[in-house]
Amino acid sequence: MSPAAGGLLLVAGLGGLGCAHGEPFRPEAADSLGPAALALPRRLTFNVGDDRSPAWNGTDLTFSRYDPAHETGARCLAALPPEGGTLRVTWCPPPPTPRDTFIGTWLEPAVADDGRSVAYVWQRGTGVSIAAWSRHLVVAAVDSPAAPRHEVPLAGALAGGGRYNAGYELSWAGPDRVRLVAAVELVVRVTGEGTSRLTDTALLGLGLIEWDLATGVVRDVPGGDGVTAYTRASGGGWWIARAGTVWHLDDGGVAVPRLMIGDTVSDLAEVDGRVLIARVQPIPGQGYRLELWDPATEVTGAVVTPGPVHRLAAVGGRRFVAEVEADAREFGAPANLWLFELPARSAR
Repeated sequence: MSPAAGGLLLVAGLGGLGCAHGEPFRPEAADSLGPAALALPRRLTFNVGDDRSPAWNGTDLTFSRYDPAHETGARCLAALPPEGGTLRVTWCPPPPTPRDTFIGTWLEPAVADDGRSVAYVWQRGTGVSIAAWSRHLVVAAVDSPAAPRHEVPLAGALAGGGRYNAGYELSWAGPDRVRLVAAVELVVRVTGEGTSRLTDTALLGLGLIEWDLATGVVRDVPGGDGVTAYTRASGGGWWIARAGTVWHLDDGGVAVPRLMIGDTVSDLAEVDGRVLIARVQPIPGQGYRLELWDPATEVTGAVVTPGPVHRLAAVGGRRFVAEVEADAREFGAPANLWLFELPARSAR
């Protein structure tokens, strides 16, 4: 699934239906080996499948991983040391059963700051339709992610208008609050020569929402309407992207425009006080461009990546991890994770 692209877009039906989950799998651990090389930038994962949605909790890099060789064939959650090397652990959904034949997919992991809980999206589908049947927000213990402690259907309406049936970029806004971008899953239909076929799905961000674990309520974030990407600001509040502009959103819901981009932003990350801005922007003969902006000085620059980048994660200091796709297919090629380091700040 990839950010929405051009074409005729049809909204898929959504299912917010409850479901019974199976017994948890035990995590599969392996002896840890360090990275094969230390040069930067460097590729961290070499999956023939697909590695997406990196997130950082101060200890591990977590992400969503599809490995076609895995026995369940499901998309799982995985954890990796931030410098690379052997996967620390992989958690996978329970396989289908005679009573529950839907195939589980785990997406958008976010481990809490205390390292004991993980939030993620549990998506269920038939394996035949390209659209998901239902999605739930889940919080579980990291050592038993298939046994939800908290769970709520990921479906609803935003106060400013628009219904969502999906979400992405989960983060912890506090010990008992999970924040994310509410989105709608779009099914893209390609027509030609009198026939049509469904080719892929894409997520269109609609705004920020927050899940209160204590009450179970999912509500709009004040000032978060229309947001397609966000990240915490080190000076307080949040950086958000909407309508082709990067804004600063304070905790009271007041948003101030700061930088005009003029294009849809798929992710933001603050790294060493500077803001990285992801959008697919090719540089002929070189690769792809991430915008780099220093809010303190208003100086802008760029980071060149070998492929299109849709998601980012700051991992401490001047380093960040990017989800780098193999090529620029319309709805996204398979991706792997890469580690980058920003240059030191210039003397002012």
